[in-house]
Amino acid sequence: MKLFKFVPILILAALAVACAPAIPQAAVDAANAAFADAKTAQADVFAPDAFKAASDANDALSANLAAKDYSKTKDLAQALTDASAKAKDAAAAGIETAKADVAKLVTDVPASAAKVKAELDKAAKAKKKAKIDVKKAQADFAAATKDLTDGQAAATANNLADAKAKLTNAQAEFAAIQATLEAAGFKA
Repeated sequence: MKLFKFVPILILAALAVACAPAIPQAAVDAANAAFADAKTAQADVFAPDAFKAASDANDALSANLAAKDYSKTKDLAQALTDASAKAKDAAAAGIETAKADVAKLVTDVPASAAKVKAELDKAAKAKKKAKIDVKKAQADFAAATKDLTDGQAAATANNLADAKAKLTNAQAEFAAIQATLEAAGFKA
């Protein structure tokens, strides 16, 4: 008889375990695949804000799975899928913008370099009358030229992020040298 007192408790325990929500594995797998696609599309580089939203959604889903609270898992997986799709689309748009930016830089920066080179040559001919440190300007020009060359190589290799960074840096370096030269009276 004493054994029968525990039967209702065992039945309730079995029902609680049986009624617990199960993990929606298909939704989780789809969400993980969408997030991987966003990474592959380089959303972290070309759409950092959209990728951050997807990454935050991924963190929320991971925390939910770790807590084994599967009642919200399907909604969190859908949120990750949606955020990842937006990140992937934003990355595609970002890549197109980067291509246009790099194409413009590939033509603009060498033209700027040629103008700075002409001004630097005038300053070098002026020697001590130049009123600037010509050797420093020449060293700065060499560093900017290296960034230009590296940026052009990255553009040729279709490494858009690196090309844009190096060409933008070279552009800023040439502009700084040019400002120094023109302030000293050397204009091309």
